[in-house]
Amino acid sequence: MKISKGTIVLIVVLAVLVAMGIKNSKKEKSLNEKILKEVTLVADGKVQSGNNGKLVLAAGKINFEGDIQFEELDKPIKSFKVIRTVKDFVEYEKDGEKHYDWQERTQAKSTWGALLDQVYSTQKTITPTIGEFTLDSKGLELVNASSYYETDNLIAGLKWNGMEYTNMGRDDAEPGDVSITYDYFDCQKNEYLTILAKQSGNTFVPYTLDKEDVYRVFNGKIDSMEKLTTELDVQVQKSNRGRIALYVLIVLVALLLMYNNAKTLKQKKAEN
Repeated sequence: MKISKGTIVLIVVLAVLVAMGIKNSKKEKSLNEKILKEVTLVADGKVQSGNNGKLVLAAGKINFEGDIQFEELDKPIKSFKVIRTVKDFVEYEKDGEKHYDWQERTQAKSTWGALLDQVYSTQKTITPTIGEFTLDSKGLELVNASSYYETDNLIAGLKWNGMEYTNMGRDDAEPGDVSITYDYFDCQKNEYLTILAKQSGNTFVPYTLDKEDVYRVFNGKIDSMEKLTTELDVQVQKSNRGRIALYVLIVLVALLLMYNNAKTLKQKKAEN
């Protein structure tokens, strides 16, 4: 059976990606083994001067002052990190054809008038303390804000549909429709954060190990070597699953392109 050039290219690309994936997986495991050898456990988020400059695992209770308020919400969100994402459903022309898609709004459409025109994608944060430590800007950025803010109340005329706040009265979006979501860190689900990084006074900075910057933030309380080992293994497994998903996607896209190409050639031959 004759193998097409497209199939050969696909096999080569996949072989390279798999080899790179195996190499990256081994690198992650090697780094994790060194992390486990060098890390110092910090009890109850206590700042100890003797740990300054060391790689520490500090699990501490989260504390912060105030709540985060957006002008379109009727009450604040009790969190130290909220990401608001605003999208417009737009109509545009490409290659002489009309297309429809959601586009993120990065600035206000208008600074006056309708409230819905004033909102745009942004992130609001309050600097928290983790035990006796103050979380720095990098750590705050790494915090996983993965909970959706939901309310039965309308927000700037938009209603929650189970995934986002959007225009009411129809299932399919129309040009001019708006979508808003609020992703936040749920402090009720997680009273603790755990930081794996270098202690610098009463805060954290990346720790260089094998030319890699180690700075990780975990939800919850990880206060033993056993728990850290498990969490690091889970991260490697997630990376591996992500790579496998990428390989599958590449194969599916390539097969679809090859099928469409073969179908087009067949049609051309039939026409001739």
